[in-house]
Amino acid sequence: MCSSRTVLHVDDDADMLALSEATFRQLDAVSLLTAATATEALQVLSSHPVDCVVSDSLVLPDGVPLVEALRQQDEEVPIVLFTAKEWSEVAGTASNAEVSEYVQKAGPDDFAAVLRHVDELVYGTGVEKSLTGGISAIAEALADHESATSEATLRLDQDWELIGQWLGEEELGIVVVESIESHAGLPAIEHPLYESIDADALEALLRPVLEDEERPGIEVRFPYGDYQLAITSSGDIFVRQAPDETLY
Repeated sequence: MCSSRTVLHVDDDADMLALSEATFRQLDAVSLLTAATATEALQVLSSHPVDCVVSDSLVLPDGVPLVEALRQQDEEVPIVLFTAKEWSEVAGTASNAEVSEYVQKAGPDDFAAVLRHVDELVYGTGVEKSLTGGISAIAEALADHESATSEATLRLDQDWELIGQWLGEEELGIVVVESIESHAGLPAIEHPLYESIDADALEALLRPVLEDEERPGIEVRFPYGDYQLAITSSGDIFVRQAPDETLY
Protein backbone atom coordinates (compact mmCIF):
# COMPACT_ATOMS: atom_id res chain seq x y z
CA MET A 1 0.00 0.00 0.00
CA CYS A 2 1.08 3.58 -0.66
CA SER A 3 1.47 5.87 2.33
CA SER A 4 -1.00 8.71 2.68
CA ARG A 5 -0.30 11.98 0.88
CA THR A 6 -1.76 15.47 1.34
CA VAL A 7 -3.39 17.37 -1.54
CA LEU A 8 -4.40 21.04 -1.38
CA HIS A 9 -7.31 22.02 -3.64
CA VAL A 10 -7.82 25.76 -4.21
CA ASP A 11 -11.00 27.07 -5.83
CA ASP A 12 -13.35 30.00 -5.22
CA ASP A 13 -16.31 27.91 -6.39
CA ALA A 14 -17.96 26.34 -3.33
CA ASP A 15 -19.64 23.68 -5.48
CA MET A 16 -16.31 22.64 -6.96
CA LEU A 17 -14.72 22.28 -3.53
CA ALA A 18 -17.72 20.22 -2.42
CA LEU A 19 -17.24 17.92 -5.40
CA SER A 20 -13.56 17.69 -4.54
CA GLU A 21 -14.46 16.65 -0.99
CA ALA A 22 -16.84 14.03 -2.38
CA THR A 23 -14.09 12.75 -4.67
CA PHE A 24 -11.07 12.58 -2.40
CA ARG A 25 -12.86 11.27 0.67
CA GLN A 26 -13.30 8.01 -1.24
CA LEU A 27 -9.53 7.59 -1.19
CA ASP A 28 -7.72 6.35 1.90
CA ALA A 29 -4.41 7.32 0.31
CA VAL A 30 -5.18 11.06 0.24
CA SER A 31 -5.78 13.68 2.92
CA LEU A 32 -7.47 16.71 1.36
CA LEU A 33 -7.04 20.34 2.37
CA THR A 34 -9.11 23.08 0.72
CA ALA A 35 -8.87 26.84 0.32
CA ALA A 36 -11.45 29.20 -1.17
CA THR A 37 -9.14 32.17 -1.78
CA ALA A 38 -5.61 32.74 -3.01
CA THR A 39 -4.59 34.27 0.31
CA GLU A 40 -5.97 31.31 2.25
CA ALA A 41 -4.09 28.92 -0.04
CA LEU A 42 -0.74 30.53 0.78
CA GLN A 43 -1.57 30.36 4.48
CA VAL A 44 -2.39 26.66 4.22
CA LEU A 45 0.78 25.93 2.27
CA SER A 46 2.90 27.74 4.85
CA SER A 47 1.41 25.80 7.76
CA HIS A 48 0.89 22.28 6.33
CA PRO A 49 3.19 19.90 4.44
CA VAL A 50 1.56 19.41 1.02
CA ASP A 51 2.49 16.81 -1.60
CA CYS A 52 0.50 18.31 -4.48
CA VAL A 53 -1.59 21.42 -5.21
CA VAL A 54 -4.66 21.48 -7.46
CA SER A 55 -5.54 25.10 -8.18
CA ASP A 56 -7.88 27.20 -10.25
CA SER A 57 -6.41 30.31 -11.90
CA LEU A 58 -6.93 32.63 -8.93
CA VAL A 59 -5.14 35.92 -8.35
CA LEU A 60 -3.89 37.50 -5.12
CA PRO A 61 -5.14 40.97 -4.09
CA ASP A 62 -1.90 42.50 -5.41
CA GLY A 63 -2.54 40.99 -8.85
CA VAL A 64 0.03 38.18 -8.66
CA PRO A 65 -1.30 34.88 -10.06
CA LEU A 66 -1.71 32.36 -7.26
CA VAL A 67 0.23 29.58 -8.99
CA GLU A 68 3.25 31.90 -9.32
CA ALA A 69 3.02 32.81 -5.63
CA LEU A 70 2.71 29.13 -4.73
CA ARG A 71 5.85 28.37 -6.72
CA GLN A 72 7.76 31.19 -5.01
CA GLN A 73 6.72 29.79 -1.64
CA ASP A 74 7.54 26.17 -2.52
CA GLU A 75 9.96 25.42 -5.34
CA GLU A 76 9.28 21.68 -5.40
CA VAL A 77 5.54 21.05 -4.87
CA PRO A 78 3.77 19.74 -8.01
CA ILE A 79 0.96 22.02 -9.21
CA VAL A 80 -2.01 20.93 -11.33
CA LEU A 81 -3.71 23.97 -12.89
CA PHE A 82 -7.42 23.08 -12.99
CA THR A 83 -9.27 25.95 -14.64
CA ALA A 84 -12.08 26.72 -17.07
CA LYS A 85 -9.74 29.02 -19.01
CA GLU A 86 -8.27 27.96 -22.35
CA TRP A 87 -4.60 27.03 -22.43
CA SER A 88 -3.80 30.14 -24.50
CA GLU A 89 -5.09 32.30 -21.64
CA VAL A 90 -2.93 30.71 -18.95
CA ALA A 91 0.12 29.44 -20.84
CA GLY A 92 2.38 32.32 -19.77
CA THR A 93 1.41 32.08 -16.11
CA ALA A 94 1.67 28.29 -16.14
CA SER A 95 5.16 28.51 -17.61
CA ASN A 96 6.31 31.11 -15.08
CA ALA A 97 5.01 28.95 -12.24
CA GLU A 98 6.45 25.75 -13.70
CA VAL A 99 3.00 24.16 -13.49
CA SER A 100 3.24 20.37 -13.70
CA GLU A 101 -0.06 19.69 -15.47
CA TYR A 102 -3.03 21.56 -16.94
CA VAL A 103 -6.64 20.30 -16.96
CA GLN A 104 -9.43 22.36 -18.44
CA LYS A 105 -12.48 22.45 -16.18
CA ALA A 106 -15.70 21.64 -18.02
CA GLY A 107 -17.59 19.39 -15.61
CA PRO A 108 -17.36 16.90 -12.71
CA ASP A 109 -15.93 14.19 -14.98
CA ASP A 110 -12.73 16.23 -15.29
CA PHE A 111 -11.82 15.18 -11.76
CA ALA A 112 -10.84 11.82 -13.24
CA ALA A 113 -8.08 13.55 -15.22
CA VAL A 114 -7.03 15.53 -12.15
CA LEU A 115 -6.80 12.32 -10.14
CA ARG A 116 -4.62 10.65 -12.75
CA HIS A 117 -2.22 13.58 -12.73
CA VAL A 118 -2.13 13.74 -8.93
CA ASP A 119 -1.42 10.01 -8.82
CA GLU A 120 1.44 10.27 -11.31
CA LEU A 121 2.95 13.37 -9.68
CA VAL A 122 2.72 12.11 -6.11
CA TYR A 123 3.38 8.39 -6.47
CA GLY A 124 5.25 8.20 -9.78
CA THR A 125 5.32 5.62 -12.55
CA GLY A 126 5.31 1.98 -11.53
CA VAL A 127 3.80 2.57 -8.10
CA GLU A 128 0.50 0.96 -7.12
CA LYS A 129 -2.30 3.08 -8.52
CA SER A 130 -4.18 3.73 -5.32
CA LEU A 131 -5.96 6.74 -6.80
CA THR A 132 -6.83 5.88 -10.38
CA GLY A 133 -7.89 2.39 -9.43
CA GLY A 134 -10.93 3.89 -7.72
CA ILE A 135 -12.09 6.13 -10.55
CA SER A 136 -15.35 4.24 -11.15
CA ALA A 137 -16.35 4.45 -7.49
CA ILE A 138 -15.44 8.13 -7.46
CA ALA A 139 -17.48 8.83 -10.58
CA GLU A 140 -20.45 7.21 -8.89
CA ALA A 141 -19.95 9.35 -5.78
CA LEU A 142 -19.78 12.49 -7.91
CA ALA A 143 -22.93 11.51 -9.78
CA ASP A 144 -24.75 10.92 -6.49
CA HIS A 145 -23.61 14.30 -5.16
CA GLU A 146 -24.63 16.11 -8.34
CA SER A 147 -28.02 14.38 -8.34
CA ALA A 148 -28.62 15.28 -4.69
CA THR A 149 -27.63 18.89 -5.32
CA SER A 150 -29.90 19.18 -8.35
CA GLU A 151 -32.84 17.67 -6.52
CA ALA A 152 -32.33 19.75 -3.41
CA THR A 153 -32.11 23.04 -5.35
CA LEU A 154 -34.76 22.26 -7.96
CA ARG A 155 -37.18 24.78 -6.54
CA LEU A 156 -34.69 27.67 -6.24
CA ASP A 157 -35.16 30.18 -9.04
CA GLN A 158 -32.60 32.61 -10.45
CA ASP A 159 -33.21 35.16 -7.69
CA TRP A 160 -31.20 32.97 -5.32
CA GLU A 161 -27.41 33.34 -5.11
CA LEU A 162 -25.04 30.66 -3.79
CA ILE A 163 -22.92 32.24 -1.04
CA GLY A 164 -21.48 29.32 0.91
CA GLN A 165 -21.02 25.59 1.36
CA TRP A 166 -21.30 23.62 4.59
CA LEU A 167 -19.05 20.55 4.50
CA GLY A 168 -19.86 19.37 8.02
CA GLU A 169 -16.45 20.18 9.52
CA GLU A 170 -17.62 23.33 11.36
CA GLU A 171 -20.89 24.11 13.11
CA LEU A 172 -23.56 24.92 10.54
CA GLY A 173 -24.58 28.09 12.38
CA ILE A 174 -21.04 29.49 12.18
CA VAL A 175 -20.79 28.78 8.45
CA VAL A 176 -24.19 30.41 7.80
CA VAL A 177 -23.27 33.59 9.71
CA GLU A 178 -19.84 33.83 8.05
CA SER A 179 -21.40 33.34 4.61
CA ILE A 180 -24.01 36.06 5.02
CA GLU A 181 -21.50 38.44 6.60
CA SER A 182 -19.11 37.91 3.69
CA HIS A 183 -21.89 38.34 1.14
CA ALA A 184 -23.79 41.30 2.56
CA GLY A 185 -21.61 42.77 5.30
CA LEU A 186 -24.48 42.11 7.69
CA PRO A 187 -23.05 41.97 11.23
CA ALA A 188 -24.29 38.89 13.07
CA ILE A 189 -24.43 40.85 16.31
CA GLU A 190 -27.23 43.02 14.82
CA HIS A 191 -29.21 40.00 13.63
CA PRO A 192 -28.37 36.99 15.82
CA LEU A 193 -29.05 33.75 13.99
CA TYR A 194 -30.94 32.27 16.93
CA GLU A 195 -33.65 34.91 16.44
CA SER A 196 -34.38 33.43 13.01
CA ILE A 197 -33.81 29.70 13.46
CA ASP A 198 -32.51 27.03 15.85
CA ALA A 199 -29.12 26.33 14.22
CA ASP A 200 -28.56 23.14 16.22
CA ALA A 201 -31.91 21.70 15.14
CA LEU A 202 -31.20 22.73 11.54
CA GLU A 203 -27.83 20.98 11.61
CA ALA A 204 -29.39 17.83 13.05
CA LEU A 205 -31.95 17.85 10.24
CA LEU A 206 -29.46 18.36 7.40
CA ARG A 207 -26.51 16.32 8.64
CA PRO A 208 -26.37 12.76 7.23
CA VAL A 209 -27.29 10.02 9.68
CA LEU A 210 -24.20 8.02 8.68
CA GLU A 211 -20.82 9.34 7.55
CA ASP A 212 -20.72 10.08 3.81
CA GLU A 213 -24.49 9.50 3.52
CA GLU A 214 -26.63 12.28 2.06
CA ARG A 215 -30.26 13.27 2.60
CA PRO A 216 -31.14 14.41 -0.93
CA GLY A 217 -34.06 16.74 -1.45
CA ILE A 218 -34.20 18.53 1.92
CA GLU A 219 -34.31 22.33 1.71
CA VAL A 220 -34.94 24.77 4.57
CA ARG A 221 -35.79 28.44 4.03
CA PHE A 222 -35.97 31.14 6.69
CA PRO A 223 -35.71 34.95 7.01
CA TYR A 224 -32.54 36.63 8.27
CA GLY A 225 -32.60 40.42 8.56
CA ASP A 226 -33.55 41.82 5.17
CA TYR A 227 -32.69 38.54 3.48
CA GLN A 228 -34.11 35.10 2.96
CA LEU A 229 -31.76 32.11 3.31
CA ALA A 230 -32.11 28.62 1.91
CA ILE A 231 -29.93 25.70 3.00
CA THR A 232 -30.03 22.31 1.31
CA SER A 233 -29.08 18.83 2.44
CA SER A 234 -26.13 18.92 0.02
CA GLY A 235 -24.68 21.79 2.09
CA ASP A 236 -25.40 24.67 -0.29
CA ILE A 237 -26.25 28.03 1.33
CA PHE A 238 -28.29 30.42 -0.83
CA VAL A 239 -29.51 33.97 -0.24
CA ARG A 240 -31.87 36.46 -1.84
CA GLN A 241 -33.51 39.73 -0.86
CA ALA A 242 -36.62 39.00 1.17
CA PRO A 243 -39.66 39.41 -1.09
CA ASP A 244 -42.41 41.81 -0.08
CA GLU A 245 -44.68 38.85 0.61
CA THR A 246 -42.82 35.71 1.70
CA LEU A 247 -44.32 32.31 1.00
CA TYR A 248 -42.53 29.29 2.59
